[in-house]
Amino acid sequence: MADVDDDRNPFLPALIARGEHFADRESEVAHLLRVYSSPGSRLVVYGERRMGKSSALDRAAEIYRSEDGRVAIASLATSTDAADAAKSLLLAVREALGRDWREAFESIIGRLKGSVVITPGVLVGQPPSVRLTLDLSEEQPETSLVPEALSSIHQELEDRDLTLALVIDEFQRLHAWGGEDAEWALKAAIEQHPRIAYVLAGSQKSLIEAMISRKGRALWKQTEVLPFGPIPADEMSTWIHQQASRTGANFSLEACDRIVELAGPRTRDIVQLAREAWFESQQLERVLTEHIDAARDQAIRVQDALYAAQWRSLSPASQRILRALTQENDLMLTSTAALARFSLGPKSTVSHTAGRLVDDEVLVPRDAGGYEFDDPFFQRWIELRVLPTLGLSAADGSSSNG
Repeated sequence: MADVDDDRNPFLPALIARGEHFADRESEVAHLLRVYSSPGSRLVVYGERRMGKSSALDRAAEIYRSEDGRVAIASLATSTDAADAAKSLLLAVREALGRDWREAFESIIGRLKGSVVITPGVLVGQPPSVRLTLDLSEEQPETSLVPEALSSIHQELEDRDLTLALVIDEFQRLHAWGGEDAEWALKAAIEQHPRIAYVLAGSQKSLIEAMISRKGRALWKQTEVLPFGPIPADEMSTWIHQQASRTGANFSLEACDRIVELAGPRTRDIVQLAREAWFESQQLERVLTEHIDAARDQAIRVQDALYAAQWRSLSPASQRILRALTQENDLMLTSTAALARFSLGPKSTVSHTAGRLVDDEVLVPRDAGGYEFDDPFFQRWIELRVLPTLGLSAADGSSSNG
């Protein structure tokens, strides 16, 4: 058994990474700090999900706040419409305004003809609960809600002679509530706000790239751009080794490399597998490569019910595509040979279904063509649970992500 000095698992995939749990991203954090401290600047940060964007945004905010800077981070990930998005922005700004937040917050809400009810916490030290209502007219377009909220925030900053860094995470969801009109409304607002440094972050890569790179779109040549790609494999492997060693767990360097190979390229997936391997290390003198494969399959067994439910929710056409990609990683789905070999159906149906799987974040397009799984563990689950029931097996190399 490993001589563990700290019995806490250092790998925390479900939480914002802070302190020693934060891996690399020094250059990205430095870039974000420059933007946070430059009112009137605009930056788009984008990349695939689970790459560590949220942790980097939070890390830069933590540093900037320690220097007496004001940062508000609002996520639109759970917003169902533009009104929800506006409320998320207002509540995030409330937290950033500090001790004077109540008067400023009520002033902002008043500008929007809304109302706010603040109920003190029941327990000592418990924060108050806030119920926010916006007085929306029936003829008011959804595309105006977020810009009006941002303009009200800026006017309050102007009145108080303050500046603010405002992060809008998953900002591309505005497109779902207003299409390109929402993009133009956002542009018209933020270019009038010299007291706010805007960071627009998101994970829907194809949509965001269209917003910022296509001539005629609202954000074309309007912002700085910070793409968020994978952390280099060797750096990620070294970080895993350091984190494990810090707690007394003995991971071989080859085992760390295997974690990145199986779970990469997304940071959270890598950390998830490292977490499972750390639990295995508590019964081992040394964690070797073969132990990582076993840890990966143990993590999948823990998530079996979740993956089974996800599989059942898919259409038969989607299931056939995913089975085929599990059997052959580099498969070109719409080729004549693939359509016939895997009984995928008409080419148009396959193309449409694959597009839906991309929209639903089950598949990710490869730069060189074709598709790969967004979640490598789901691919392995199909290999272990689905293919054997049909007398099928995965192609050599499918157990690694790539």
